[in-house]
Amino acid sequence: MATMEQVRPAWYTEEDDTAWNRIKAAFRRDWRQTKHDFGGSEPDLNQQVGDTVSQAAGSKPIPSANAQTPHPQDHSYSEDDEHAYKYGYAAYRHYGRNSQWSDKTEAQLRRDWTDDGEWTRERHAIRRGWDYAEQNPAD
Repeated sequence: MATMEQVRPAWYTEEDDTAWNRIKAAFRRDWRQTKHDFGGSEPDLNQQVGDTVSQAAGSKPIPSANAQTPHPQDHSYSEDDEHAYKYGYAAYRHYGRNSQWSDKTEAQLRRDWTDDGEWTRERHAIRRGWDYAEQNPAD
């Protein structure tokens, strides 16, 4: 499995790391709340869009560690895929503010991703990170 350092394109900066670290826990909570809202077995975290945005921006604390830890059976958010979420989030910050996800954008991101063998497996997590950044502009 590739790490973010192995797939770090030239446009990726330390500011992207800082931004990702601010939103990571809010990203997980938001996903758990979404699963609850759609009838899943996750507890109701009472996480609203405004909470996620405030938490991602660092202006509101993230509730207890128990409430933010993904369920062990949660395959939709995996610590193993964090580098892909992080890459997608940073890619939106770099490319997405001026364009939308498209075949052309995806082709560019695939070229920037240095481990082509992992791209197919990580593509959906990369897209989820992109979509999250697009829907939750933290900065």
